[in-house]
Amino acid sequence: MTPVRASTVAVSTVAIGALAVTGGIVAPAAFGAPDYPSWDDVQQAKAGEASTRAAADRITGLLVGLQSAADSTGILALQKGEAYAQARIELDAATEKVEQLTGQAEDASDRALTSRMRAGLLASHLARAGGDASMKLFLSGADADDLLYQLGTASKLTESAQGIYDEAVADRNTAHSLGEQAAVAKTERAELAELAEAALEEADAAAASAQAALAEQLRKNDELLAQLALLKNTTAELEAQYIAGITRPAVEVPAASASVPREDAAVEGDAEADEDSDRTAPGSGAAAPSPAASTPAAPAAPSPRPADPAPAAPAPPPAPAPAPRPAPAPAPAPPAPAPAPAPRPAPAPPAPAPAPAPSPGAGAPNASIAQGAIAFARAQIGKPYQLGGAGPAVWDCSGLMMKAYGSVGVYIGAHGVTSQYNTLQSQGKLVPFSQRRPGDIIFWGSLNGSKYHDAIYIGGDQIIAAPKPGDVVKQQYLWGNDIVPFVGRPSA
Repeated sequence: MTPVRASTVAVSTVAIGALAVTGGIVAPAAFGAPDYPSWDDVQQAKAGEASTRAAADRITGLLVGLQSAADSTGILALQKGEAYAQARIELDAATEKVEQLTGQAEDASDRALTSRMRAGLLASHLARAGGDASMKLFLSGADADDLLYQLGTASKLTESAQGIYDEAVADRNTAHSLGEQAAVAKTERAELAELAEAALEEADAAAASAQAALAEQLRKNDELLAQLALLKNTTAELEAQYIAGITRPAVEVPAASASVPREDAAVEGDAEADEDSDRTAPGSGAAAPSPAASTPAAPAAPSPRPADPAPAAPAPPPAPAPAPRPAPAPAPAPPAPAPAPAPRPAPAPPAPAPAPAPSPGAGAPNASIAQGAIAFARAQIGKPYQLGGAGPAVWDCSGLMMKAYGSVGVYIGAHGVTSQYNTLQSQGKLVPFSQRRPGDIIFWGSLNGSKYHDAIYIGGDQIIAAPKPGDVVKQQYLWGNDIVPFVGRPSA
């Protein structure tokens, strides 16, 4: 696990209405109309040690709850926004398919009409040129050679007519088939349009909730910090740091495997990611699936058994006992057959075939390209977040990344976080998070599933991002416990 500094935007690790486990503080159950303490309440609480402690715990719980509400609604808005982005990308592809098929069907219909007209004209000509050839031969006499020539020409015309007819039929069938395909594509597009509209409505509703939660936090945060500082005889700045310590634990990113994930890698890690989906990401809120563990390497093939030792050579036969009369020496025993060579060890069973080899990791970043993209993103700081924003006045996270790298002539994918990750993966431009460099793109979400947020890394564990609805493009520290363990390197 790689710890990094947490975000300057404090983030809660508790959900709305949950218990803040630090100091026994209870976050309020609802934030629609919380009972905020007045300054008179604070002054009265200072009358006794117990009342002061209780009031401080209550205000701390309110601050944690405000941050929790802002975070959870913010992440939910980002997730719903990414769902809409993916629906929009599918709708755009379907629209392009309809346009292509419609154009092809129209062209095919024009060709079919032309072919039908040619076939009709030729059939009419052959009908007019027809008649009793024998009678013409009898009556024409000297012109018989000309008639025979005409008959030969008519035969060739008939063959040509058959070809034109066949072509007309083929053109008609092609036009009919393309017309049917275009109709099916239009139906599919209509269905995708409805899904995209529904996704947009959900994203807009989530964005409105996030904006309201953030506005409420901004409205009351400073006053509550000042009240807490008064109760504890400290400063609002120190209390802000204390609240940040509660709501922004150190960011931890799972260590990435040495190999870059494959574009078509199996997604068995999704189940594990789903089991951990209750983990919250600081800085935006709702529970998001944690990155799945990297795929384990294939087990090594077992070592072959050593060859059995060869048997020892047989001892020579004993010499014959001496006889009174020397007898001829016995015929030498036939040599023992050479021991059979030790069997070659059976080949080790092959290791399980891995999925297709991963693309090689991206190389070193091109500093000029990376700094150009960072400079573009930095120039947008202070501009508001808006779902679907791609400049020049409003941005969402993937729109900012798309245009930042577009400004230096690098294509990173469509206007969607998951599309951008998949595009960089297919280009072989992913590297482990631990190797991040300025200009790399950081992703949040599931390793083997959808991603919902991205930002450009500028070094020192800081990023420039369009964070969430109600916020503005800003420079901030890394946040969250669901950062994907691979970063994109478009500048490689």
